[in-house]
Amino acid sequence: MTDSAPAKPPFNTTKLFFHSSVIPAKDDTPPLETVELVRREHPIVTLLHASPEPAKKHSCHLRCGSRTRLADDEQTLIAETDGYPLVSRKTQGDSEEITVSIAPLLTVADDKMEAFVTLYPPVADCPPLDSETLLSILQDSGIQFGLHPPLLQDLLTRCSSEQQILTKETAARGLPPIHGRDSFLRFDIEIGPLPGKILGDGRIDFRERKMFVGIQKGEVIATLIPPTSGSPGVTVFGDKIPQIQGRELKVGVSGDAEFDATTGVVRALQSGILSMVNENSITVCAKQVIPGDVDFNTGNIESKDALEVNGSILPGFRVNTFGDLFVGGSIRSACVRCRGNLVIQEGIMGDSGQIRVKGDADFKFIEQGKIRCGGRAIIHKQAYYSRVLASGDILAHEKSIVIGGMLLSGKSMNLGTVGSPNAPPALLAAGISPERYLEYLKIRSHLEEQEEALHIWLQRHGQKSEDPGREALEAAVSAFKQTIRDLNLSPEKPGDSPEAHRQQLDAVTIKINKTLYAGTRIQIGDESLEIPSDLDAVCFRLNRDGGLVQSPL
Repeated sequence: MTDSAPAKPPFNTTKLFFHSSVIPAKDDTPPLETVELVRREHPIVTLLHASPEPAKKHSCHLRCGSRTRLADDEQTLIAETDGYPLVSRKTQGDSEEITVSIAPLLTVADDKMEAFVTLYPPVADCPPLDSETLLSILQDSGIQFGLHPPLLQDLLTRCSSEQQILTKETAARGLPPIHGRDSFLRFDIEIGPLPGKILGDGRIDFRERKMFVGIQKGEVIATLIPPTSGSPGVTVFGDKIPQIQGRELKVGVSGDAEFDATTGVVRALQSGILSMVNENSITVCAKQVIPGDVDFNTGNIESKDALEVNGSILPGFRVNTFGDLFVGGSIRSACVRCRGNLVIQEGIMGDSGQIRVKGDADFKFIEQGKIRCGGRAIIHKQAYYSRVLASGDILAHEKSIVIGGMLLSGKSMNLGTVGSPNAPPALLAAGISPERYLEYLKIRSHLEEQEEALHIWLQRHGQKSEDPGREALEAAVSAFKQTIRDLNLSPEKPGDSPEAHRQQLDAVTIKINKTLYAGTRIQIGDESLEIPSDLDAVCFRLNRDGGLVQSPL
């Protein structure tokens, strides 16, 4: 505290000392009240009594505000941090209560990546705060990284010249970590566009996939680019932030393809047809062509090659292919297993069939069908009362329609219209493991059965009845509930850190480009909600607290 002249005492028994002054403002605006910077552990205000025992009817009391404390003599307030005193007075009868708080000079962001200063214009007749002193104060407070003295001088100059309080101006910034890049396959040949690719403006590219790419013996297909390690970051306090190392990509090859782990080269051992699944699984095989339908003339198809069916796969027949599968017509209540990618020129019909695809599945429509794919599912027109499960994204044309059924995605969804006023509601779940979700539905069904059985038992025998039958039912209900609580629906992989898993969920969205009808069930990760009213052009994602939120597209 400086030796400035004391203010006029509010009562005849006390004198109040504190650092304050009034700076005249320009024009007719009210004067700007400013105060001198008070250092940590320095006195702010002292009450001096005119007599040893002041008159009780004329009393003045000090109260601690934020970031202040009373000294042992209870007559002086001490600053607990560097900052500017804020004084408030409250009078009751003949007593006055003075509360002093500190507006801190320094504040730091929660993530410790940015430090801010609040500056008051200098007090008249007091030495102004200079950049060297400000730098020293910040360093004494623990700020060790990202300080720039010329920036501090600019802030002090602007505060003084403009005669304005500067609030939370950036004084230092940390350095965020640069995470390593995962390894990836750089293809040496043209593999064609990926259907359903999301463009930069959010639209979807629905060009046809380039199927049945020819490969010559000895030709280099792709080269594995190794991961990078990245570099650590640092907070404004100088603490290091570890980076996430780039992950090795596990390359899978089959058929007439080989991978040299030393050089990272994937090469064709024989001439054939290329099939690529999930951009890290490569197959080279021959190509088989069925000129018409898969029917009684062809019988079931078991092919170690890529397969082209120019017609349809008719009800009751089975097709199993080692490579990609192209169907020129439709798949009708048939069982299909494809270890490559599947493209259907028309669609999928019938609830008695089942389709499993290791890679992507691209089709115009699905009606009362079931499909499970390890990559993306791309829907061009419609999905009616069907079950579509994908480990990757589920993408649909903006003019497409989803009515009823269940869409489960390990990643995100981008759909057109979902629901209708008269149809049963659909379930859209993203950022989940489809298999785990189906397991959850099965367990929940068993739980409901046991709860119903317990309810019937209690109606028959009464609440107070006790016998082994009731105990068994209650134990079953409890066990199913515990299993549901323990079940993790997220598609996290072994070795994923909690941070990496959280980043994956943060990137998951469910986008509806047209209309989302009331009653639709939306779920991302473990969070779900039922849509109470119709919505247009909406996006769902998780917020920082893990809750499900919506925003307009």
